[in-house]
Amino acid sequence: MPSLLRSPLSAGFLTFIVVFLTPLLVRAGATVDVTSSTASWTAILYPNNSPDPFNDQQTGSSEGDIVGNAMHASVYTSFGDAGTPSTTDGTIAFRVRLGADANPAGFKTALFIGIDGNGDGALDLFLGINNSGAHDTIGIWNPGNGLNTSPNTTTIVSTPLVSYNQTASNYSWTAVTTTNDPTVGTSTDLDGGGQPDYFLTFSIPFNDVVVQLAARGINGFTQNSTISYVISTATQANSLNQDLNGVDKNFDPAATWSSLGVVSNPISSAGIYAIPEAPVSLLFAVGILVCAGFVKANQTRSAAEKVALLVLFSPMA
Repeated sequence: MPSLLRSPLSAGFLTFIVVFLTPLLVRAGATVDVTSSTASWTAILYPNNSPDPFNDQQTGSSEGDIVGNAMHASVYTSFGDAGTPSTTDGTIAFRVRLGADANPAGFKTALFIGIDGNGDGALDLFLGINNSGAHDTIGIWNPGNGLNTSPNTTTIVSTPLVSYNQTASNYSWTAVTTTNDPTVGTSTDLDGGGQPDYFLTFSIPFNDVVVQLAARGINGFTQNSTISYVISTATQANSLNQDLNGVDKNFDPAATWSSLGVVSNPISSAGIYAIPEAPVSLLFAVGILVCAGFVKANQTRSAAEKVALLVLFSPMA
C-alpha cells in the first residue's frame, strides 16, 4: 500500500491537518468526570506561558498557592455537552493545581474563576468554591459594583447567586499523581514545599452560567462563545486576596488584568481556543508553496492523498 508520507509535502500536510483542523473537529464528551485524568482536560493557557510563580500567595498557607510552570499547567477546564444538540446545556468544569493539603485535611479556603464574557476587560461573573466558612459551597457569584478591571477595583458579592452542595460527582480534592496527571513524572511538588501538590476540581451546570450572564446583559452566550478567565484563591468569599494566577505577589493592584498578564488566552467554554486569522499575505505565500509542491510531487502522490488535497483546497459550496 502506498505511504502517505512518501511525497515531499506529506509531512507538512499532516501537520496542517493536526494543528489547524483538529481543533475544529473536537467534540466535548457528554459528561465530566471530576476524577478523570488531565489527559482528557484542556489546559488554560496564558500569553506569557508561565502559569504562576511558586510560594506567592499574599496570605495563608501553601494550600492557597496556585502552582504551575511551562511544562505543567496550573489550571485546566473540561466540558460535557450532555449529549444533546443544544449549546447552552451540559456541564463546565475546572481543575486548579495547588501547593499542598494543609492540616487539617481538605481544601479550606476559596477559589474563584472570574469570567470576562464579552471581551471588555471587566469580570462579569465568578464561578468557584468557598470552603472558608461554615458551609462548603460550589457557586456562582456576582462581581461587586466597581469596575472589576483590576485587583483594586474588583470585589465579589459574598452571597452566591446559585449554590450547590459538594458531592463526589461535582467536587474533588486529591493529590497530584501519575494516575490523574500522566505527564507529571516526578514533578508532584512544584513549589518544593515537601508536600505533594493537590488538584482542586469542581463542575457547574452550564445553563446556570448562561442564565446569570444573560441577567448581566450578556445574551446569546453558548458553549462556543469566546471568553477569558482571571483565576485566584482567596481567604473569604468577597475578594481576590490570596494568589492571583499568572503573576508574582508583588504586583500593582491598580494595573488592569491584561497588563498584569493574568488574563487567559481567549477560549470557548467547550475548551476550544480561538485561532487568530492569518494575514492575507501569509496565506497567499503558503498557497504558492503548497501549489508548487502539489504540482511537483503530484505524480508521486497516492490516490488517497490526491483526493484529500483536492477536498481541502477546493472551494466550499
